[in-house]
Amino acid sequence: MKKIKLLLCLLMLTSLCGCSSNDSSSKILNAAMFWISTSLDPTNNYDGWVLSRIGVGETLLKLNEKYEVEPSLAKSYEQIDDTTWKFTLNDSVTFSNGKKVTGKHVQQCLERAFKNNTRTVDYFDLNHVEGKGQEVYLYLNKPSGALLNNLCEPLFTIYDASQSDEDIANHPICTGPFVVDDFVSEKTIETSRNENYYDGKAKLDHVHFSQVSDSDARVLALQSKEVDLANTIDYSSLKLFRKNKDYQVLEVLGPRTNVVYMNNESTFLNDKIIRQALSYSVDRESIVKLIGGKVAQGLYSSALPYGHVFNGYTFDLAKANALLNEAGYLDSNHDGIREKNGQKIVLNYYESADHGSSDANIIAQSLQSEAKKIGIEIKLNQVENVNDIKAAGTFDLCSANDSSAPTGDPETFVQQRYLSTGSNNTGRYKNEEVDHLIQQFSTAYDLNQRQDLAKKISEQILDDAGNIYVSYVPLNTVASSKVKGAICHPVDYYMITKDLDLK
Repeated sequence: MKKIKLLLCLLMLTSLCGCSSNDSSSKILNAAMFWISTSLDPTNNYDGWVLSRIGVGETLLKLNEKYEVEPSLAKSYEQIDDTTWKFTLNDSVTFSNGKKVTGKHVQQCLERAFKNNTRTVDYFDLNHVEGKGQEVYLYLNKPSGALLNNLCEPLFTIYDASQSDEDIANHPICTGPFVVDDFVSEKTIETSRNENYYDGKAKLDHVHFSQVSDSDARVLALQSKEVDLANTIDYSSLKLFRKNKDYQVLEVLGPRTNVVYMNNESTFLNDKIIRQALSYSVDRESIVKLIGGKVAQGLYSSALPYGHVFNGYTFDLAKANALLNEAGYLDSNHDGIREKNGQKIVLNYYESADHGSSDANIIAQSLQSEAKKIGIEIKLNQVENVNDIKAAGTFDLCSANDSSAPTGDPETFVQQRYLSTGSNNTGRYKNEEVDHLIQQFSTAYDLNQRQDLAKKISEQILDDAGNIYVSYVPLNTVASSKVKGAICHPVDYYMITKDLDLK
């Protein structure tokens, strides 16, 4: 059945790739993506990430490979006071239609983002924005030590907001090295060189993108030469390309963490002892041998300067069993499952493929196997989309591949996921001390102070056994050897650049 599924995926991909131009003199790159969004409107959900990855959308500022903020559409910035910032635009920047980008254009984009997307308030609390000539003034309701990093989020992409909502969703006019020629929701995107790009013309004429959600299907597409470039290939498949001169494999450890969220309010996991026992029962070393990456200690990846903590959980079944025994959770009827208040400790675990990878299933099966050795039964439930279940809280355990620092800064993620009133507090985690530490971020502008806060928060969550951190996720890109200038940026907003070429 799996072979049939992969064959069908490959046949579909072949058909889709056939849509590209047949002009033999053109440089046309075929790329496979694990996800193509439902729209290209950067204010819709996370769709801006796709717009950025395909080399069309850009933001005022950008992140380098060290997670440092650099100029982009804005050539400079200045903090006037705690809640007022000034940005000066690069005079040479135009939209792909040749129209010069002004402060008013930026104002319209930021206002539209705050109108359309509730995630904006997690990045900064905007009072109002004002565009004057080539200057943009942001007036905040409260200080934001993460503002510069957070403006790099593709949610804040700059585009010609005078377009209709429909045109923005399908053919947004942006500033990047490529322009959108055609878009089919969740299937394909066709782009071509932006002849008005301010930073030098792209070397490629066209790029054709196809959504290929299955990792094995992306592997087959690379091997059959149907695509020249693909990312997020399963670790076990990378060996097919590593020593093959026809391919290049690029890898980097990024800010993503494989995490298993524990519902701190569920019948059994509201008990810290059970959460601790589960945390000790995870064989992270064995999992990493199968999926790659590094063993996770806390919520922040070790690729980040604040990702090193000293109270992470080791694999220790004896300690897990001792904790449960001391708490009086015994297997009274000797069926291999412990009881709490006469009820068997049975946990429902929901998992789905995340970011085009099969890692989630490998992790789930490993946790199920080891938990059985400490007298806890885990029932696995595979679902297409776990988001509704997370939101409803109708789970004990659920899988995720999360970027704990999507903009390179530690604040926003913990504010969303670990503040008691966080907008996306999946694990229903609550700790007044953690709340207090998170709130200190807003007025902390010193980098060392922010990193120290991040470490303290991570260590406190570990003390509480708030969730299970399994591994830090490596990003990868596999490309044909004829592709020149391919990148694998640790910040997964960036993939297609003006320097990408075919030889």
